[in-house]
This record gives sequence, C-alpha cells and structure tokens, in this order.
Amino acid sequence: MRKLFFFLSWMLVPLLGWGQSLTPTVIASAGDYFDNGTISISFTVGEVAVTTLEAGDVVLTQGFQQPFELDVTAVKDQEINWSVKTYPNPVKEQLHVKFTLEKPEDFNVVVMDLTGKKVLVKKFGQVQPGEVRQIDFRNYAPGIYLISVTSADKSVRKIYKVQKVK
Repeated sequence: MRKLFFFLSWMLVPLLGWGQSLTPTVIASAGDYFDNGTISISFTVGEVAVTTLEAGDVVLTQGFQQPFELDVTAVKDQEINWSVKTYPNPVKEQLHVKFTLEKPEDFNVVVMDLTGKKVLVKKFGQVQPGEVRQIDFRNYAPGIYLISVTSADKSVRKIYKVQKVK
C-alpha cells in the first residue's frame, strides 16, 4: 500500500506543479510573415470565412490567426473635399469623368486592365468645380478596367470599375 501511495504521489505531483503553455501556431498551405522592425504582418491563404462579432467590450474574431496582444493606433481621417463620377458604365467610346470640387485642383488618372497593366496615364491639370473630362475608350478591348483618380498631392486615391463593351 505504501508503494502504491508513493508511486501515485510521484506521478501526480509533477502534474499539479506545472501548467501547460502553448504559443499560437498556424499550419497553413500558403502564406507568409514580414517584419521591418516597426511593423509586422502575417497572413495565410485559404481562410474562406472570417467574421468579427462585437457585443459591448467583447470582440470575437473567427479565423486561424488570432492576435494575443492588440495594439490600436489612432489614424487621422483624411478630409476629402472632392468626388468623382464616371459614366456611362458600361462604356462604348467616351468615358465621362465628372469632378465635384470646392476649388480648382490637379488630378492624376490611370486606366488599368484587370492584370494591373497601365493602359493610360493622364494628368488632368486645373480641373474646375463641376467640370467633365473625357477618356477615349474606342481603341480598348472589351473587358473590365480600373480607373484610379489620385489628387495631385497623392493624399487621396479613389478607384472605379468600368466595363468596356463593343
């Protein structure tokens, strides 16, 4: 009996004395980790459904990679004092770009196909409030194009999707 008691206490004492500690680990088929000393980012490919639910002070995020420490940094919102409307969409020949501004400004416009290839880079100088500029789409192949409109100081960029038809 004494031997049994000694054996059981010898087996149970280590279990009561130390707890298990696991570090976050992800086993994924693809992804990467980048760190430049100031900021780090890690990602995995293949997470089909990732949702964040909030109820008061409780936040639940679904997915493989979950941070155990969350740092929140405040970012000042950019004051956007202009807007752009592109029409007609879909476009056949001429795409009209209407600027709603408070004062005359310069803009850079880039037209890209879906592969990211730039098919047009154009500077619209001294655009007046309410002015409409045109982009000629007659020589472009039918498909989807992305129109990037950037303010001259490059502080704000907006991207629009336009479909070119025959």
